Amino acid sequence: MDPVSAAGLALGVASLGLQLLVTALGYEDDCKHLNLRLRLEQQRLFAWSETSGLLDVNSENQERILNSNVFHLHRQTVLDLLVQVQCLFDEFIAYQNKHSNLTPFRDDGEFLVSPELDAKQASFPISEKKRLFIKKAMMNLKQKSQEGLKRFKWVSFDKEGFEQLLAKFTLLNDTMMNILDHSLQVEIRHTVQDTNRGVLLLHHKIADLSHLVLALKDQLEVRNLPGAPSRTRLSKTEREANVAELKQLSRLAKFKAFNETIDPKSDTPALIDDAVAGFLELAKPGEQRLVQLPKYLIELNPGTDESEDPRCEAILKTAEGRKKVWIEWKDYDNAGNTGCLSKAEIVDRVRKLACLLHHSPKPEAFRTPHCIGFFDKADPDVPDDDVDILDRRLGLVFERPDSQDVHDTLPPVSLRELLLDTTVRKPRVTDRIKLAHALSNCLLYLHAVNWLHKGLRSHNILFFKTKTGHVDYSQVFLSGFDFSRPGGSEEVTEIPGFDAEHDLYRHPRAQSNQGKLRERSKKSFDIYSLGVIFVELAHWKPVDGVLGIEMRLAKGQSDVVRQVRGDLLAPGRVADLGAEMGEKFEEATRRCLVGERELGLEPGDDETADEVASRLSGSYYDDVVKKLAEIVV
Repeated sequence: MDPVSAAGLALGVASLGLQLLVTALGYEDDCKHLNLRLRLEQQRLFAWSETSGLLDVNSENQERILNSNVFHLHRQTVLDLLVQVQCLFDEFIAYQNKHSNLTPFRDDGEFLVSPELDAKQASFPISEKKRLFIKKAMMNLKQKSQEGLKRFKWVSFDKEGFEQLLAKFTLLNDTMMNILDHSLQVEIRHTVQDTNRGVLLLHHKIADLSHLVLALKDQLEVRNLPGAPSRTRLSKTEREANVAELKQLSRLAKFKAFNETIDPKSDTPALIDDAVAGFLELAKPGEQRLVQLPKYLIELNPGTDESEDPRCEAILKTAEGRKKVWIEWKDYDNAGNTGCLSKAEIVDRVRKLACLLHHSPKPEAFRTPHCIGFFDKADPDVPDDDVDILDRRLGLVFERPDSQDVHDTLPPVSLRELLLDTTVRKPRVTDRIKLAHALSNCLLYLHAVNWLHKGLRSHNILFFKTKTGHVDYSQVFLSGFDFSRPGGSEEVTEIPGFDAEHDLYRHPRAQSNQGKLRERSKKSFDIYSLGVIFVELAHWKPVDGVLGIEMRLAKGQSDVVRQVRGDLLAPGRVADLGAEMGEKFEEATRRCLVGERELGLEPGDDETADEVASRLSGSYYDDVVKKLAEIVV
């Protein structure tokens, strides 16, 4: 048999065996993490096959793929490994059948020829290419089989045997990764990472997130088992990157679970036992109420113009002494008006936000400061109707970064301030691209745990100066969460007062000047705002300066800010981005600004729906985050 045909056959049989086992039913609930682990390993094998070119072997490209490094140097090794995968599953199924643990049954639901149904049932994302590959393989098998396709159902679940199968499969996958060169290993890692984020997006219940965290924990532990293959071909950097990303996904899953426990509309926390709560590092019932601080503990810096500044420096009095902090303000002077939340609703939302930003450890990709808590500036003894308008605000209290390089007393400086400061030298293109990538990655993970920022603009991108008084652009923090909220369809969008300066960054359909026509906030609108910030980074000036907008006039002419998106997408202005920052930066920015189909969305799509959210996340990662990471200056 021709080697390539043999390899294709081995892969096909292995993939079929995997898919048949993946769709097994009847395992106990506490073993769901094992089925999830199997799917994660299956995705690694599929990503390997796709990246190496084996998945696409045909008569037209056979010679090209045969001459690639993978098959020219390691053809026999590839065949041996694929056959080992096939044998591993054949032997496992034979053993389980022999001991009457598994029983086959006819697939009346067409799950095996409609793999997207199986993926949906398991809350696991599936790419179009993978769906078509599995469907084609299953249809070929169905045509050859006289009995029809069958699924397996557990009669008695063999947990120990299943864990041994997964451990061996993980190590075989690792060995297959080791024979690829570094660039292909990185490509596979990015593909798997994208799938893992899709898994996180599709898991909502605390129990399901617990299974995901446990599956990731097992993946990390199995690599330390005796007999693990040598990783001499896998660079130390790549090994560390793989481990770091698994740990980050685990932290994100815990963070998402924690987010579920701080929603007062849910009684879920009362149903969680102490073991699960400890494992996921969840908040205890009522713990979120502890983040509200009494006003008397906060001492604002004298001379602060609170009517203008969105943030200010302050001193927090603690049992250990006086601590320097900074405050982000959230006004509630319009509370209770038509279309506005009540004060109680605003306080509740800020409480949830403070609890979320207080939780530790947070995933590093979040780039958010640590929140100590929040306080009400109004005097508690004064009736709400009598409170001065300047005191109708809540203050989120944040810690300064815990770093030896940060200046002890200098306040945080916003990107907006830096753009306007003529004494600040324009950063190198390399620094601006890294900053754009860090911000895009931050938004990716905020959306992964289902939070909308709703206030992305250069005012809310902060830096703390070093002891020498300089700005370290790699140490960026995202702030301005005053309108932030969970991204669920049941959440109420808070309508801001008219503000032309804020509207410069808002999607035209989400601007405050739209009145009743204003659409509720959604993830693609956050991405649009990020695109506006990218324009500012490219030209190193505020968007109004880029477009020549006179803000004094714009505040009275809503049409001026409504035209911002169209002006930014004018062919000449888009080309200017490429001239300043290169083609990939230009394309990433353009996709953010255009949105919709450029981000995988169709007209009428509900972005809170799992399938749509997964598609949006994948497109945003591939066409924005990944593209920015690939830029080399």
